[in-house]
Amino acid sequence: MKRLLKVEHAALFCALFSAQLSAVEPAPAKNWVLVADYQYRESDAVSHSGGVTGEFGRSRTGAELIYQTPDRAVDLEWYQYTNRFSGAIAGTDRSYGDTTDVMVTGFRQWDWNQKYGVQLIYALEFAAEEGVSLGSSHRWGLGVATRWRPDAETDIALGVLLEDRFEASLLPIPYVKATWRPCKYAEIELRVTGLQNGIIVRGFLTEDHATTVDLTVAYETLSFALTDGSYGSRAVAIGEVPIRIGVTQFLEKSGTWFVRGSAEWVAYARHSFKHDGETQGAFQPGAQWGVAARVGARF
Repeated sequence: MKRLLKVEHAALFCALFSAQLSAVEPAPAKNWVLVADYQYRESDAVSHSGGVTGEFGRSRTGAELIYQTPDRAVDLEWYQYTNRFSGAIAGTDRSYGDTTDVMVTGFRQWDWNQKYGVQLIYALEFAAEEGVSLGSSHRWGLGVATRWRPDAETDIALGVLLEDRFEASLLPIPYVKATWRPCKYAEIELRVTGLQNGIIVRGFLTEDHATTVDLTVAYETLSFALTDGSYGSRAVAIGEVPIRIGVTQFLEKSGTWFVRGSAEWVAYARHSFKHDGETQGAFQPGAQWGVAARVGARF
């Protein structure tokens, strides 16, 4: 998402903060989360681009509004990407302009008992380059998963997701989300969701979990409908492998305001241009450094 799957992004976002959100001093439930976001990645030379040279980098601004309870979550997101192409690649079929991503994602869970439950996962995404109507550039995702919580330290969900794709056929993909908490100061999570496929390790530096440090190594995806190229309609499918270190800090004991900063090294990325199920071209930027910042509130 952005990519789809961004399916169950709300659940994934909630998982990132779940431990520290519940660890601050007892207070009435805060079911809403509002977040502002900024990300920057440096430019680097492209390769595997059919002999075309140049550089690519990007930045992102956006916001999220999340509603969450123990058995459901709905996530509304808006992101604007500024894509920086320079050199000979700019203006060719292997480049594209700024893009916008608007999504509604979420899940609904029904518990059989304290250990077992079933989830319905859904998403609707509008993602397109400037000059392409967002209303006509939409896709969806739908899936089901079974959740197993054998003890207080282990949480496992297994299922399957059906993903709609720009300029490609529907794709069924497996869904895995497993979390293990070996102690009150650590958490390890494995994800296979389409959006993120990898591992996240979190360390809680304080007993109340107000400060969290996390390491992510994953394969992540984005996709956008683009303006027509020389061969007709097209879309770009982006796959990336970032290694990311982040810190999340709650600013007061009520657990309302928080900030997050992260730095990442994108070891691998590939942008593939699709038309009617076929790849029409691609490029790979060199390894890129990036930073990101978030500020948010729960209410």
